[in-house]
This record gives sequence, C-alpha cells and structure tokens, in this order.
Amino acid sequence: MRIGIFGAAEDVQCKAVAREAAALGADTLCIEPEAFERGLPLSLLDGQGFYLGEPVDDIRGFYLRAIPAPYAPTVERDGELVLYEDWFTTFMHTRERASYFVAWLLQLAHQGVTLVNGPHAASVMQYKPFQLHVLRSLGARVPRTLISNDPAAIRAFHARVKDVIYKPIMGGAITRVLDSEALERLEDVTASPVIFQERAPGEDLRIMLVGEEIVSCVAIETPAQHLDFRADPIYSRGGASYREVRLPESIQRFCREAARACGLTFAGIDIKHQGDAWVFLELNSSPIYLDVELKLGHPISRAIAQRVVEGTRGQK
Repeated sequence: MRIGIFGAAEDVQCKAVAREAAALGADTLCIEPEAFERGLPLSLLDGQGFYLGEPVDDIRGFYLRAIPAPYAPTVERDGELVLYEDWFTTFMHTRERASYFVAWLLQLAHQGVTLVNGPHAASVMQYKPFQLHVLRSLGARVPRTLISNDPAAIRAFHARVKDVIYKPIMGGAITRVLDSEALERLEDVTASPVIFQERAPGEDLRIMLVGEEIVSCVAIETPAQHLDFRADPIYSRGGASYREVRLPESIQRFCREAARACGLTFAGIDIKHQGDAWVFLELNSSPIYLDVELKLGHPISRAIAQRVVEGTRGQK
C-alpha cells in the first residue's frame, strides 16, 4: 500500500509524516506542488491521474501539506514591492497550475479518497470571517470584531473597544496595533476590507487536533511576549520553548466542534488564555508544528500518518 503527500519532498513536515507512514507499513509518493514549474510530467487522461508518467489512481489517501494558488510575482525595488514586467504571463501560468491541482483534488474527494485536509476545508480556512462565525455560533468566546473598509465605522469601533488590532482577511501579514498613526491612515482601507478586533490578552496557545483527538496543546514561550508570536525573531529562528497545557473539557469540545464544522480533519487552533478566559482566534488547515513535536515529543506526524493510512485501508 502507498499513500500520497502533496508537498515538497524536502519539506521537513512531509518527511516526518512519510517516516511515520513507513512505520505503519505504507510507502509514500510525494507530489511536488512545483511540479509544473519544474517541467515534471502530470496528466489526467479521461479522469485517470498520472504523475512522472506513472498511474497514481491506486493512492487512496493523501496528506495535503500545501495546495497551490495563483499569485502575481513581485520584486522589491526601492523598499517597495512591484510587479515583474511579465507578471501577467506568470500569473496566468500559476492560475492554470492551481486549477489543475485543485480540480484533481476535488475529483479525488468526490471519489472517496481520504484527504487530510481536502481542498474544500483548506480554502474555507482562508476566509477568517467564516471561522469567527462558526466559533461564535458554537458559543465559543471570540474577540469583538469589525470587518470593514469604512473609516467612520472603524473609528467608532476603536472609540468603543479602545485596544484594537488589525489584520488581513486572508492572512499573509502579521497582526498590528491600531494606534494613532494607523488611525490617521484609515483612508487607505477604503479599497478593501480589513479585520479589526479587540485585543485579547494572555498567553498564546496552539492546539493540534487530528480527527477527534487533541494530540498537542502548548503555550508558546519567548523571552518577550509579542502581539503576534510569528513576528518574534526568537520564535522564527526556532528558539521558542513550549509548555504543555491541559484544556478544560468545554474548550476541548469547542475545538472538536469547530474543526468538524469547518470540515477539518487536521487543525491547528490558536487561543489566547488568561485566567478563566479562553479566547479563540482562528483555525489553520496546514499549521507548522514540527518544532513542538521535536521538543516535547508530541506525536503529531504519527497521528496524521495514521489518519491517512487508516482511511486508505478503510476503503478496501
């Protein structure tokens, strides 16, 4: 039996899942997201998939580390990002490549192939307002939130809430404080909406959930707390430490229900915790976790591999 990993063969998390799959008796085929860019052969012949010239329809389970998306290539010039002169050609190539892969993955999902996580769930996770809706509808605590391009509404929200942060709807940038300087530049947001939220105090928790099992829950610790731990240079260099945290049963239930409602088999869930307050921030369909696994021994890669392998065996 073999399973597929949709991700770069040299990606450390892909390697970790492949090792665990091998321990479970499964061979692994890595399908490179940059295959087209590298000129590797892929084909769909009347719906049958081929990769590197070989049929791959025997693979009934995949771990999806990454799903390609269209992008416009940029380069930094004089401190600003500008488009390449031939950006449109490159963008159209990336659009067609992404369309091929997503269509193929959707076809596999339709055929009952086990996907962790499938493209439906992965795409939903790009839309943070939907996540907040799901969490709110379940009764989980979330920050007071305004999503708007209206400077008047944003100023009114700031006046009411006082301590406000902001971030993009689809991600891709760190969280920032809505300070006096940012308030003076609100006319910049009229072209597209931004998420504004009440700042939630407390320690940063990262929960890893696979299926119904909470495999890992840690507090992320660095010498100085940052508004967004991803912006901490110590964290980005792998210098953070982690402390295991036991979640109350009610919070564990919210985690499971939120992942299920969003269609996620594997989820990274971010929570702010202070005292009796457990504030849910967001869910991630392909979280970075290996540093926690290596430092604390939490079996996250094993749980992912087991989910894929067992799903594959269950189809026979």
